[in-house]
Amino acid sequence: MEGDLLMGALNMPTAVAVALAVLGGVFGLLRWFAARLLQDIEQRLARIDEVDARMKALVANLPLQYQRRDDAIREMAQADERYQRAVEQIIKTLRDELADARRRLDAIERDRDADIRRFQLREDAIREYTSLNAKIDRIYEVMMELRHER
Repeated sequence: MEGDLLMGALNMPTAVAVALAVLGGVFGLLRWFAARLLQDIEQRLARIDEVDARMKALVANLPLQYQRRDDAIREMAQADERYQRAVEQIIKTLRDELADARRRLDAIERDRDADIRRFQLREDAIREYTSLNAKIDRIYEVMMELRHER
């Protein structure tokens, strides 16, 4: 009887309508959660696709960058080698020029020493000549005095 009372208060079409309304609300909530879940999954997949594209680009560019790095290292080694050869050539040239300058300086010093000896010999000759002239002048004076005395 109790069931009849409850059934009597709610008739069948009302019970079906309430049940359909509740069921529709549950399906609506499920659909909304499913849409959100699908949207979240799509966003994550988009990020995964973006990361995948970046990884593919990185993998594609990696050999090129590695090759550039190797090329740069090789070029730097070659430039360093050329620089070392140039420095060695400059040092060799400077050493040769220094040796040549030392030889010329030695020759100039020998010439100077020879010039000093010649100058000293010349001075000695001039002194000797002057001394001889003084002696001759004195002899001449003495002879003139002797001539006047006679």
